[in-house]
Amino acid sequence: MVSHLARRGDVNPGKAWRPVRRPSDMNEYSKQIKEYRAQEKSEKAHGKVFVKVLGVKGIHVPLPEQPTFVTCTLNNGIHFVSTPECQLSRDFAIEQEFELIEHNKLEFTLTVKVRRDAHIITQFKDLSPPPFRAPAAPPPVVQSSSKSGMRSFFSSSPKKSLKDKIPVQNLPVPPQPAHKLPENLARYLKQDGTMARAFISFKDIAARCDTRLFETNYPLIGQRAEAGGKFSTLQIGEIVLQIFRLPPLPGIAPEQLPQSLEECHRGLRHINWHKVTYFEGILTQSGGDCSTWRRRQLRVIGANIVAFNDVTKRATVTIDLKKAIAVEDNQDIRKNALSPGGSSRYDEDDSLFGVERSFRLIFPHGEDISFFADTDDEKTRWLDVLRALIGHIPPHPFWAEVLWQRQEELTRVSQPPSRPPQSPPTWLISRGSQR
Repeated sequence: MVSHLARRGDVNPGKAWRPVRRPSDMNEYSKQIKEYRAQEKSEKAHGKVFVKVLGVKGIHVPLPEQPTFVTCTLNNGIHFVSTPECQLSRDFAIEQEFELIEHNKLEFTLTVKVRRDAHIITQFKDLSPPPFRAPAAPPPVVQSSSKSGMRSFFSSSPKKSLKDKIPVQNLPVPPQPAHKLPENLARYLKQDGTMARAFISFKDIAARCDTRLFETNYPLIGQRAEAGGKFSTLQIGEIVLQIFRLPPLPGIAPEQLPQSLEECHRGLRHINWHKVTYFEGILTQSGGDCSTWRRRQLRVIGANIVAFNDVTKRATVTIDLKKAIAVEDNQDIRKNALSPGGSSRYDEDDSLFGVERSFRLIFPHGEDISFFADTDDEKTRWLDVLRALIGHIPPHPFWAEVLWQRQEELTRVSQPPSRPPQSPPTWLISRGSQR
């Protein structure tokens, strides 16, 4: 069943099981991790920051009756990237993701801008006061002095006539009535349609999104036109973000790194899956590294069945369930073989039919490993676990394994020696609000 190589203890790596000589051998990436650590300090790499704009909520500005569309633009001082247009409402989704290269002074803004459609342009015009029309001035009236009497009529002296005339002053021009600004959306917009902006300084949240998905809200700050050409600053809503920092991973090819926030989250979720112990118990095994029936303590850890030494309690062998194609109940096969017209590929191996409470893992190229349990209940539980796993094992990305080991080392170093080690680190979604 097992294809051995030239030296003792070497096993064909294509087989489903492999011996464990040191704890690191339990990891399927043990060789790659050694190579990674050898070049980790020699290569330079930059971290990635994934920013997903989920949407905007709590908008409290006058909304037009006509459909109104907005975009969200990310500006980090180097690049301007805008999202597709979304319809403006009190709460609206954007669902757009951005990828940034991490550096010490990483900052960026997110600007919500309204499209200047005809109804928005009309609203801007309504904000302007109507042109002022001064009232027509009355014709000037000249009055003569009452003392002149009839002598003025017959007088031929022009100087005296002009002297006796009394000019009447013109009436003052009435002031222009104050223009009352309408309460419309344009009152909250700049001339280019900019409605509000959020500012994000990455250093303020770096620790909260380091190798974890951090969801938070940022205030959207805008302005409101006031009388006299003045403007007031105010918050008009909130923008909802998900942020994830992927630290530098030198030595890992760029195409092997996650390309989106969803890939990051999924990879870390999967790596946690591979670190969980799903079941453990005692089975008697034949096949794999056992040329005869051997009773041993087994655990299902992630995608592997791990055998432990009864004395040292150390792992000795792992069986890779990713390579298994089925789990078969030997009793079901026996019933099928003994039934009229029944047949089985195990007909020639009658000795297996005599083993009660037995089952086997089937691998490609005719390889199989058999087990039997001490009780029917234990056998049923093992079959339930193995059937749930085989064919449903999630991927195990190398970059996520490197991050997990790095985090485990940091956790181990930070713990006081007197404390027992904690359970493997788990990446969770953390939430917060920025003010």
